[in-house]
Amino acid sequence: MNIKRYAKFLSVFLSVICFSITASAGLPEEQKLNADSVNVPVIMYHSISPKVTNEWTLTPEALEDDLAYLAENGYHAVSPAQLVAFVDEGTPLPEKPVMLTFDDGCYNNYVTAMPLLEKYDMNMVLSVIGENTEKWSQARELDERYGHLTWEQLGEMAESGRAELSNHTWAFHTNDKGRRGACRKQGESLAGYERELTADLGRLQDKLSEACGVKPICFAYPFGARCPEADDILKKMGFRVTLTCYEGMNKITTGAPDSLFNLKRANRTPARSVSAILRKLEAV
Repeated sequence: MNIKRYAKFLSVFLSVICFSITASAGLPEEQKLNADSVNVPVIMYHSISPKVTNEWTLTPEALEDDLAYLAENGYHAVSPAQLVAFVDEGTPLPEKPVMLTFDDGCYNNYVTAMPLLEKYDMNMVLSVIGENTEKWSQARELDERYGHLTWEQLGEMAESGRAELSNHTWAFHTNDKGRRGACRKQGESLAGYERELTADLGRLQDKLSEACGVKPICFAYPFGARCPEADDILKKMGFRVTLTCYEGMNKITTGAPDSLFNLKRANRTPARSVSAILRKLEAV
């Protein structure tokens, strides 16, 4: 290449670079950050028991089949804290991330699920109902079929690193008090709703901090009943991740904290395997 041609090439090259920099500088900060997105399927479990009586219960053998499938196919279980680090700082997630959530704080999650998670090097998101844990912490008998975890057991699970605790309300996991789960009551003022929700969730946050040394950043809606008015309240309280029961794939994006709110989950019922769930979600 002669000098004139080289000079012309260099001029064009520098012009392209300058244009790219200028165009980038003109973009909103959010768009510049939103370069990296990752699809994260979320699987929802509840009770793990040999006796299956409903769609919310899975046998230990079925859970082990799921974990073996995930491990053999290169999936890595991720936590809410890892998703927040990815969104806030761009901290890379492992390949093929998946989130495994266990709702309600069943005692059999401690007895049965934890050893299996250890065996397959996986972890869980454990959503706790405060009043149930308070009740069973005072009981002498713990039953694997229907018992709930104690504060001591929750602390042990959190300390192990296999379980990240999540807030599932203190006493709103019910539909018989004029309120559907944690949703706003019909006719309830927004200010009144904020007081009620903050008091209930705050009670559990304080107890988990006192008893287990953790303050959850994740909130799971009881029954998946999402309330749009709750978003700002939950953000004020410091929650970074919220879980629903709507089914679908989640796209988590660096620089977009709202991509962590209202994550969709697929319920793992006895009727369909985790492989079938993942195939369906990944096909969308």
